[in-house]
Formats: sequence, structure tokens, C-alpha cells
Amino acid sequence: MAGADHRLNVLGLACPLPVLLAIRDIAALAPGEVLEIVGDDPGLLEDIPQWCAKAGHRLLEMDADEGVIVCQVAKGSPVP
Repeated sequence: MAGADHRLNVLGLACPLPVLLAIRDIAALAPGEVLEIVGDDPGLLEDIPQWCAKAGHRLLEMDADEGVIVCQVAKGSPVP
């Protein structure tokens, strides 16, 4: 996966904490910057794409390998 501007480790955390922490961390980034989320909750496979769609962020990549899920999300621009 490409480089990220910030990495969020949510290994061992279950829904809803990974998404809540992602919301907190992406707020500190500028539009276009990338947040990488690393977790092992299978719910991330549904939760992250839904969150991106609702919040206006872009899901750049999502990879699940041996129980570890890595997502890269580009922060969207604020709505005027």
C-alpha cells in the first residue's frame, strides 16, 4: 500500500471503537491526506466503506490478510 500521512492501530478493538477513533484521527488531517487504519475486527470490511460514503472520504485501498485489515482513506473536502 502507498504511504499514509497518519497511521491508526485499532488491533484488538471491536465495533464501534475503530470507526470512532478513525473519525477522531481524520479530523486532524487536511483534505487529501491519507489515514491508514490497521485492525482485526471483521466489521471494518463493512463499516469503513459505509463511513467513507457518508462522510465524503475516499476509500483508496482495503486489504485483508491473515485476519489483519488495512484500509487507506483519503480525507474528503469539507462541504461548503
